[in-house]
Amino acid sequence: MSKYNLYDLWETFFTNQTEAFDYAGRRMLKSAIGNQHSRFCPTIDHIRPLSNDGKDSIENIIICNITTNAEKGDSFPCWQTNGKQFQARKVKGTSGEYDIFQLK
Repeated sequence: MSKYNLYDLWETFFTNQTEAFDYAGRRMLKSAIGNQHSRFCPTIDHIRPLSNDGKDSIENIIICNITTNAEKGDSFPCWQTNGKQFQARKVKGTSGEYDIFQLK
């Protein structure tokens, strides 16, 4: 659970867009926020999971499709989602910011 509001984060990450694609290529719709039954539902994901000493900070948060988030689960620093392999790497000089890279 995060202290952040998904509507506010959507505006921070995607400004005035009504749809976006997550890092795994899945479509998300702003109108589907909160609709857990929609395949386009965006969710808040902690790149480094809270269960793995991740922080509930903006630097450790990404918005992703509900299916992407479920497939990633608590995996870190490597995981597979949407048939692709990903790895999180800490941004040099930060205390908890991560970039996500797709592996070949």
